[in-house]
Amino acid sequence: MRRRTPTRRHAGVSTSPRSTAPSASENRRWNTANLPLPQLTCTASCSASIRTRSDSMEFFDCNVYYGKPPVPTYRIAPTVADLLAEMDWNGIGEALVTSAQQRYDDPVTANSQILRDCAGEPRLHPTWVILPCQTGEFPGPDALATALRQAQVKALWAFPSRNKYLLDRNTFGPTLELLSDLQVPLFISLTDSSGPYSGWALMSAILADFPRLTLVAADQDCWGQDRFFRPLVEKYPRFYFDVYEFELAHGYKDYCDKYGPDRMLFASGFPGINMGAQMFNLLHADIREDWKEAIAGGNLRRLLAEVKL
Repeated sequence: MRRRTPTRRHAGVSTSPRSTAPSASENRRWNTANLPLPQLTCTASCSASIRTRSDSMEFFDCNVYYGKPPVPTYRIAPTVADLLAEMDWNGIGEALVTSAQQRYDDPVTANSQILRDCAGEPRLHPTWVILPCQTGEFPGPDALATALRQAQVKALWAFPSRNKYLLDRNTFGPTLELLSDLQVPLFISLTDSSGPYSGWALMSAILADFPRLTLVAADQDCWGQDRFFRPLVEKYPRFYFDVYEFELAHGYKDYCDKYGPDRMLFASGFPGINMGAQMFNLLHADIREDWKEAIAGGNLRRLLAEVKL
């Protein structure tokens, strides 16, 4: 008797062995990057359900951006309105925001544009991407505090490799000392690099030179990173990390039982992945509810309240 090969199904598509190429209709079914986004609108019932779906927690996302990325993802938010609709759909109350233009194109123009885009949207907190002041493209340390205060920008991002500079004392010494004094959080993606340093080695090098800096390591991957960040947590009191793809089994419990939740910032990483993924991980973590609330938004609100502008 011939054994029948079992067939698994996902999203209505058979994954049983086949000898022919997928049909055009099947190819279209999986090629979602170019499909139009469904229209998401925030109704009164949608708004009322936000807190229910997020377990009554006030989620404050520290790592999202709007605009069109160079590599399409499954879902994007081309505009601020689209981003707010995504936040409403997933139950996220507020967000620190960058734009695709800031991250991948022209930070000089985009740093001004994001202020206009987010004007009148109290749930969105625009951030700036820093550049060396020596080229005249970003305020120097003598003017930066005033510029941040006037724009009400309370957090910054650095992408040294993408923007072709060294994030070190020679280039940014006075600026990073000022940010340390002002307690302005500086976010750096672990996917970026500066000269010979990248990822966690870059975080360690910057903190060694600027131990008072409020530094946030962003975009960790899903494989356990504790051996990298726990030594930094122990040594530098102003070091934080976002929980984008913090997916280690019992990772929240093991870390929080030893260090508490205060250095962890909620991050969905949208549009890299769906907003709800990291919400799910946090809501179902085996830690105390007040710790979840701190990670979901309390820690970030405290950081922004500590900024001395």
